[in-house]
Amino acid sequence: MFPEFFEHIPEPLLPLFEGADHPWEALDRFNKLFASIQKQGPSNLHPTVVVEGDVVIGEGTVIEPGVVIKGPTIIGKHCQIRAGAYIRGHVWAGDRCVIGHTTELVRSILFDDVRVDHFNYVGDSILGNGVHFGAGAKVANLRFDGHTIMVDGESTDRTKFGAILGDQCQLGVNTMIGPGVLFEKHCWWLGQRVVPSGTYSRDRLKMLLDK
Repeated sequence: MFPEFFEHIPEPLLPLFEGADHPWEALDRFNKLFASIQKQGPSNLHPTVVVEGDVVIGEGTVIEPGVVIKGPTIIGKHCQIRAGAYIRGHVWAGDRCVIGHTTELVRSILFDDVRVDHFNYVGDSILGNGVHFGAGAKVANLRFDGHTIMVDGESTDRTKFGAILGDQCQLGVNTMIGPGVLFEKHCWWLGQRVVPSGTYSRDRLKMLLDK
């Protein structure tokens, strides 16, 4: 499914994408998936960690002081949730992810080995395997005019939609993308201009960077 974006989709996430015409449709199926997961509340947390609602924490995951996690949220195995992270709910983070200091996530799906280490914002987005954000990189998820977000002339039927970043995509320090940006696998963006909505290969991004 969606091979231009993902080499593979982690098995627990397959139901989100099956039968979908567009990858962003997975964002609307989160609640159904969460309902099928056996809940296990976090234990042995630092007293400054705040957990509200249904939250699942995988084995070996480290949650540092000052973290706030709101459910429904699922965090996989061997992740690092660093001091000051804010997970606002409807979030799936796969195995070995790093959610860093003052990073904020909401209504988003992170595959395995994703790193959003420092001062990042990700809303209404899907990050593929091995995606990495430089410090201060952010995903915008709302148009100023509040209108439905379009991708390549097609409506997403969503007023809040950030980005789809395929496997191994990277954003440089203090870059910003979205709303409605789709990066195919192995794309990098280092430019300081905002990337307009649409679907991008590495070649198309290079042309945009060279303008």
